[in-house]
Amino acid sequence: MTEIFKMPDIGEGMHEGDIANWLVKVGDVVKEDDPVAEVQNDKLMQEILSPYSGTVTKLFVEAGTTVEVGAPLIEYDGDGTGGATTEAPSAEASPAPAAGGDTQIFTMPDIGEGMHEGDIANWLVKVGDVVKEDDPVAEVQNDKLMQEILSPYSGTVTKLFVEAGTTVEVGAPLIEYNGSGNASPAAATSEAVAAALAASPAPAAAAPANASLTKTGAAGRVLAMPTVRHYAHEHGIDLTQVPATGRHGHTTLADVKNFAAGNVAPAAPVATPEAAVAAPSPAEPAPAPKAPPAPVAVAGEDRVEAMSPTRKAIAAAMSTQHSNIPAVTNFDQVEVSKLVAHRATFKETALKQDVKLTYLAYVTKALAATAKKFPEINASIKGTDVVYHASVNIGIAVNAPTGLYVPVIKNADSKSILTIAKEISELAEAVRTGSIKPDQMRGSTITISNIGSARGGWFTPIINGSDVVILGLGSIVKEPIVNEEGEIVVGQNMKLSMTYDHRLIDGMLGQSSLNYLKSLLADPAFMLMEV
Repeated sequence: MTEIFKMPDIGEGMHEGDIANWLVKVGDVVKEDDPVAEVQNDKLMQEILSPYSGTVTKLFVEAGTTVEVGAPLIEYDGDGTGGATTEAPSAEASPAPAAGGDTQIFTMPDIGEGMHEGDIANWLVKVGDVVKEDDPVAEVQNDKLMQEILSPYSGTVTKLFVEAGTTVEVGAPLIEYNGSGNASPAAATSEAVAAALAASPAPAAAAPANASLTKTGAAGRVLAMPTVRHYAHEHGIDLTQVPATGRHGHTTLADVKNFAAGNVAPAAPVATPEAAVAAPSPAEPAPAPKAPPAPVAVAGEDRVEAMSPTRKAIAAAMSTQHSNIPAVTNFDQVEVSKLVAHRATFKETALKQDVKLTYLAYVTKALAATAKKFPEINASIKGTDVVYHASVNIGIAVNAPTGLYVPVIKNADSKSILTIAKEISELAEAVRTGSIKPDQMRGSTITISNIGSARGGWFTPIINGSDVVILGLGSIVKEPIVNEEGEIVVGQNMKLSMTYDHRLIDGMLGQSSLNYLKSLLADPAFMLMEV
């Protein structure tokens, strides 16, 4: 049976990608989920996995070719079955199939951002449940967000391949269903349900009275957002000892801070089936638990840690951008005393509307106006074509404990400064709390990187994604300047660094657009004329 594997969408709303390297050749025998190629797009490089088992009979393109999503990549000669379904599950491993139903396997989806793996934070279904297509079945957490995943099938859940708390790679099996794809609650027989319940693990011991303060992660795994893990690591706190009060047993930042302050006792250990078997009988007194040994820090010893998925994606993207784009950076500054005064005048007015008015909001608005006047800086290069974007979508680089994120202000050219300021605050908060969604980080056409808040000055920011310009925003510094009367006075200079893609933008155009941006920042009144 011949099967054709087509170019998948590996996230970020990808339309195309480069086949950087083939990992198979004609004649190779591959199994389902074997890596077959390395694919690179504007943001990352990752391996793609085979959805079929069989012999490779044809590679449709050569390494180095740009391929659109949905275009054929590999032809196989085989039965098309993968490792997850080639062997019939034993009666002990999974429940008996329901009469007249078809077995479907739901594999771990890529929920965006080039995700390689995710944690099954919580199952929303159990063996024997009847689910419909698009019902939520699990909560999946990665380094960027937590979100529910929906069932692609209708039917009865006959097997959960992993426990809650397990880290699962994209493409790995999650759920086995028995149904025709549109099953009703009557699809499973009572015998099948009974077998499913018999095959499921024995329930854990009864929860203690203070169950809300007991760890509930599977097999002792701590459920916590990356920001919480980072805080605990920085303060030397063992998360397994912290009582969890969050939803579904998640450890919150407040839990960690309360534990560090000594306001709560260490969490009780989780009862597992294995622990229940090994536990002493009621007639025998349980031995007193030993306190865990305190970590011993060795002076001068190096520490080696694996990169997080987020840091790997950042590293790959930065390397690709820096290697492939002939970038030029222009350094400049603008005297912004009028801007400082304008913000001081309207800061309280903004606060009454629950808006924090920052200099970044002014710069975002000014850059949007500049992009409308100079469309070359709001463009992308696609092969030998230039795409001039109709909308100005400004990415704002936001630093978080787990890495750098770039949420996007959509249609910034049509929004007021107060609206932009509010969106910046909301997006930055979503990044810091780990609730940012993939769609909120897509579609940037030009980007701002702000190190002014860290008292930084000039720097050389790296162009983001498919953009051709990134504006580096430095701090506002009081410095001596010469005014129009030739007098030396104290001015307030904002440092600016604009990096642009020299394939499209030459130095004269780059500086001309920067000069226009400076004129808007020097006197905010000019921005009102640009609305």
